[in-house]
Amino acid sequence: MLVINGTFVADGMRGVLINVYAPCSHVEKKGLWDTIRLVLDQYREACICVAGDFNAIRSPDERVGRGESGDIRDMVIFDDFITQCNLVDMPLSRRAFTWYRPDGTCKSKLDRILVNSEWLSRWPNQALKGLKCTLSDHCPIYLEGSHKDWGPRPFRFVNAWVKHPHFKEFFESKWSSYHVVGWATFRLKEKLKLL
Repeated sequence: MLVINGTFVADGMRGVLINVYAPCSHVEKKGLWDTIRLVLDQYREACICVAGDFNAIRSPDERVGRGESGDIRDMVIFDDFITQCNLVDMPLSRRAFTWYRPDGTCKSKLDRILVNSEWLSRWPNQALKGLKCTLSDHCPIYLEGSHKDWGPRPFRFVNAWVKHPHFKEFFESKWSSYHVVGWATFRLKEKLKLL
């Protein structure tokens, strides 16, 4: 478990991020839940986000394949931990499971992000997204906030480019290959966007 805490400069609100990699042992998991509960007790008024691989499911429908749906006692203990800490299990979109056995015989929702009401008040329009599994048997997950329109992207230029020995030829060939119709300033703007 990794705990990062700090204060938001703008308003002095405290924030806590806890990264979890839970053990598989039932006893060790319960110990981890108790430890996290103690840490969270120190940050009652903070924005809290607890994220990672919990190696636990909350209900039988979060596991498919394994012959058994999981230890009900384990599920109850994990669910009680979330409830007692006043955390919200962010609903996962784009996929139902975050872990897949390599042979495809089992899949579970082991990775999640839990937040408190202060977090949700500060960032109300977040969605938990799951990406495709590629290098790992776990799928990456991330919180996506509401999209902010910052306007058009500014034109960027790196001065070091002009020092490249083939820059002038490259620039001239690209510039002349763009055929834009319109008044001069419009053509300039459109060609700069195409570069």
